[in-house]
Amino acid sequence: IGNLIFQQEKNNDQATLPDNTEAQKVAKLLSVPVTDMTRAILKPRIKVGREMVTKGQTKEQAEFSVESISKAIYERMFRWLVTRINKSLDRGSRQGASFLGILDIAGFEIFQVNSFEQLCINYTNEKLQQLFNHTMFVLEQEEYKREGIHWDFIDFGLDL
Repeated sequence: IGNLIFQQEKNNDQATLPDNTEAQKVAKLLSVPVTDMTRAILKPRIKVGREMVTKGQTKEQAEFSVESISKAIYERMFRWLVTRINKSLDRGSRQGASFLGILDIAGFEIFQVNSFEQLCINYTNEKLQQLFNHTMFVLEQEEYKREGIHWDFIDFGLDL
């Protein structure tokens, strides 16, 4: 959806979509008619008083609409993905069942553009941190126990 390129009409401020090739791809993926989708972006219907009025959008407004739609789709898909993974990991009513949690590391929000690739990088970093913690804390305590070293066992929880 981010590949849609809008232009401004020369004689007014109305945005246009000169080539709807990308719009056709997006509409197909979203299972909506391409004409309805482009009309909603370029000339949305708004309620004024008791009437519905069609309002022409400028190029900037159309681009902003696409950005908003993209963010909403990304957010809903991400929430769906996390929910789906959590359901697949569900072990019933057992306390401490596995689940997927997203660690929000400092700096993630300040990127100008967050992408699926960034999510994968953060997820990988989190898994590496868990591996490090498991190696350094849990396995070390088990080693102390095997070697007979007096040690007060520390429970690091299920994440390790």
